[in-house]
Amino acid sequence: WYQRRVRKQWYQRRVRVEKIWLLVICILLAIVLLIIIFFIVRLRREKQTGKHGLGGYETKGTATDSPASMVIKVESAPPAKPVEGIMIVSNAALRPTTRERTPPDLAAKLDQLLKGRDEKKLSALLETINEYYKDQVGLDKVAHAQDVLEAWRLEAELQGFCNRSEMTPEDIGALKSAVQRVDTAREGDKVHPMVVKHARQRLKSELAKQAVIAELRERLTHALQSDSYEDLETVVETIRAKQFDSVFEKELEYARVQFAKLTPPGRSAVEGELTSAITSRNSAALQRAIQKAEGSAFRDALVGQIAVAKRTVTELEEIKQLQNLHRLKIATAIKSGEIKKMETALSNAKMDGCGEDLKIEIGDLETALKRRYLQKRLKGNLNVAIQNLDLVKLRRAINEVTASGFLKELGIELDQAQGLLSKLERLDLIKKAVLELTNNNIAEIKSYTAPPVQVHKVLMALLIVLGEEPDVVRDWFEIQVILVRTGRHSLKRRVQEYNHANLSIGNARRAANIINDLSPEELSSISKAAKVFYLWTSAVVEDRLSLDIIK
Repeated sequence: WYQRRVRKQWYQRRVRVEKIWLLVICILLAIVLLIIIFFIVRLRREKQTGKHGLGGYETKGTATDSPASMVIKVESAPPAKPVEGIMIVSNAALRPTTRERTPPDLAAKLDQLLKGRDEKKLSALLETINEYYKDQVGLDKVAHAQDVLEAWRLEAELQGFCNRSEMTPEDIGALKSAVQRVDTAREGDKVHPMVVKHARQRLKSELAKQAVIAELRERLTHALQSDSYEDLETVVETIRAKQFDSVFEKELEYARVQFAKLTPPGRSAVEGELTSAITSRNSAALQRAIQKAEGSAFRDALVGQIAVAKRTVTELEEIKQLQNLHRLKIATAIKSGEIKKMETALSNAKMDGCGEDLKIEIGDLETALKRRYLQKRLKGNLNVAIQNLDLVKLRRAINEVTASGFLKELGIELDQAQGLLSKLERLDLIKKAVLELTNNNIAEIKSYTAPPVQVHKVLMALLIVLGEEPDVVRDWFEIQVILVRTGRHSLKRRVQEYNHANLSIGNARRAANIINDLSPEELSSISKAAKVFYLWTSAVVEDRLSLDIIK
C-alpha cells in the first residue's frame, strides 16, 4: 500500500513538471512568432514609405544658411503634371531671408480662403502678408480681403444681437451702429441679406418697444402724481397686458402702495376676499369669492384676479382627480401584496407631489411595504437555513417568524422548517452519542481483521457520507487506515464538524443502498459503536433525501 502511494505521488509530480515545461515552451514560441511578425510588418512599411518616410519618394535636401527653413527637392515617378519641386518650411517659412527665394502663391491662397469663408485662417494670412509680403501680393487685393473679413465679422456681430432674448439700451445702440456700418462698408454686400434684414427688423421692434416703455413710464408717473385711481389702474393693466412687469418692477411696487391709499370703499373687501381665497387654495372659498366678485360693481376692475382665481380652481380640481387616482392605485397595490406594485405606487405618488395630501394613504402603504419586506426577509432566512441544514439558524428563523406574526403567510415554509428542525435535533442528539463514544469502542472496530458484514457496511456508509471515495472504503484495510487518523482528521472530529449541505445526492443514495437492510437492534448485539454510527449515518442520509424531495 505504501509503495503504491509513493509511486502515485511520484507520477503526479512528474506530470506537473512536464506541464510546466510545455507551458514555458509555448510561451517562448509565441514570443518568437510575435518578433517575426513585428519585423515583417516593419519591412513592409519601409518598402511602402521609402527610406525617409515621404510616401515612396527618394529625397535629396540641402539646408539654407537659416536653420528655420529647409528646401528639399523631390524626385519621383513622373506625375500627371510636371512638378519642379516642393518647399517644406517651418513656422518661420514666410519670413524673408538675405538670399533670393520665390514667395509662396499667397494670392491664390487668399482667393481660396475667401471662397471657403474661413475667417480665422484668413485673418492669420492677412497678418503675415501685411508684415512680410504686402508688395508682392498687391495692395488692392489685400484691401479687398480685409474688407471682406470686416464684413464677415460684422455679420457675426449682427447675428449675435439677433439671437439675444432681451436687449438693454446699450445693446440697442450697438445694434444701430452695426446696421449703419453695413450701409457704409465697402464690402457690405458680403454680409448675408437675411441677416441684415433680420437685424433691421429687430432694431425696429426694439426701438418701438423702447418708445412704448418711455410712453408708459411717462403715463405712470403722471398717474402717480395725479392721485387718480382710474388713471393709475388703466396704466398698470396696460403694463401687465404688454408683459412689462420686470421693466416697471419698482414703479409697480409704488403703484401697489398708491392703490391701497386710493381704493374706493367696498372694493377692498371683495378684492381681499379674492386674494385670501387664492392664497388659502380652498376650492369652496374660491367659488364663493368668484361669485361675489362677478356680481359686484367692481367686476371689470377685478378681471385679472377673477381669472387667477378661476385658474386656481381648475388646478385644485385637477389635483383632486390626481389624488383620487393615486388613492385607487395605492389601495390596489396594498390589496395585491406585490412589492413591485407597492414601490411603484409609492414613488409615483411622491413624484406627483401628493405626499402631504395623502399622508394617511402613503403611511398605510409604507407600513404594508415594510411588512412585505420583513416577510420576504424571514422567508429567505428560512429557505437559507433549510438549504444549509443549519440547526442554529433554522431555530432562530422559526422563532423570528413566530414572533413577527407571519404564521399564516409563511405556513408552508414554517411547516417544512419545523419538520426539518425536529430531524436536525434528533441528528444532533445522535451526534452527541457519537462524540460520547470512548476510544475503547472505536478500538474494538479497528481490531477486526475480518469484521462482520454489518460492521463493514456501516463503516462504508459512514465514510462515504464523510466524503471518502466509495472505491477506497470497500477495502477493510483502507478503512482501518482512516480510523487510525488523529487530530482534525479523526473520525469523531469529522463527525463533529460535519456540514450536511456538503453531502451530494449521489453519495446519499449510495450510503442508503448499503445500509438499507440493517437495523439498530441487529447492530446492538454486535457493536455499540457500529450501532451509533449507523444511527447517525441513516439520519444524515434520510434528511438529505427528504430535502431533495422538498426541493
